[in-house]
Amino acid sequence: MEQARPEVDQGELERLDSALRVAESALEEALEAAENLGSFDRRFDVPRALAGAQRLVGNAREAAEAARSR
Repeated sequence: MEQARPEVDQGELERLDSALRVAESALEEALEAAENLGSFDRRFDVPRALAGAQRLVGNAREAAEAARSR
């Protein structure tokens, strides 16, 4: 027996997607700046961390898009 999916507020999905687009843009800028700076911190690989954050934001945008198309 299939469970009913809860109703998703489309306005909130749009708000989420908008915020994620801003985050994506900010991360692109941050990654470019970090790459221009080079290896400035021995403790962390900043470009790699930013690239990971970009992937997470991309995953969240995909989830929002999937919820919107239901």
